[in-house]
Amino acid sequence: MKPFKWMFEEQNATEIEYKGKQVSSFYRYDKKGKYRLKFTFVSTNSQHEQSIILHLDGFKGKIFWNGKRLKKERRRFPQIIFEETWAPKEFELEIILEEGDIGISNGCLRPRSDMITCFVEGCAMIKEELGEDKFRFYCNDIDWDDDFDDLIFDLEIEKV
Repeated sequence: MKPFKWMFEEQNATEIEYKGKQVSSFYRYDKKGKYRLKFTFVSTNSQHEQSIILHLDGFKGKIFWNGKRLKKERRRFPQIIFEETWAPKEFELEIILEEGDIGISNGCLRPRSDMITCFVEGCAMIKEELGEDKFRFYCNDIDWDDDFDDLIFDLEIEKV
């Protein structure tokens, strides 16, 4: 099969329809205010180490984890990465979103490298709504398949 990156590029989109489902490269959250984001690693089924990635290129605000402020990288596409190998199975972030948005995607450790990658090759997500501001993401990693079970994670968003 053709990798999802190519499908997104062909349609000049970050979300496409594939086999009757909406498939996206990332989830964008842009509601201004103070929120608690609770992430849960539900399962992984991949030969590659999986990650949850926050993309902060359009973000202005603050992010706290365990009461400690996380710094936004000073580079072109700043990210905060939570790897399955060291992040807790469940973790919460406190977000103060003043401007812009936060992109949330899956990522994985590229074979024979120490680089975590996203938005390439087979990377894509299917979002299932579990309730108001509660989601389950079924993720595909860099392999050129469409099993969407490489990483499954939940996200619950609560206004504080």
